[in-house]
Amino acid sequence: MTLSATELAELDALYAARGDFGRPNQWDGLVEALRRIRRTVESGVPVEVEGGPTLHTWEEFYAWAHGRYHALEDGADHWIGDDVS
Repeated sequence: MTLSATELAELDALYAARGDFGRPNQWDGLVEALRRIRRTVESGVPVEVEGGPTLHTWEEFYAWAHGRYHALEDGADHWIGDDVS
């Protein structure tokens, strides 16, 4: 599977979106999209990030996602490693 530059731009836009008072308002959607990518990697399907790494393991996925969307871990109600919330 390839994560295209267009798809990355869409994810980045969700990360950057802000509502009233500058608070992020699209992070739940971003978390869901990242969970789908994580599940793909966990199922054994490598994910090639266009212009970036190919993700083969949960650890590689997490390093990439945390590096790109670092504030999610502290600022999102739901997190990409949690399938319950």
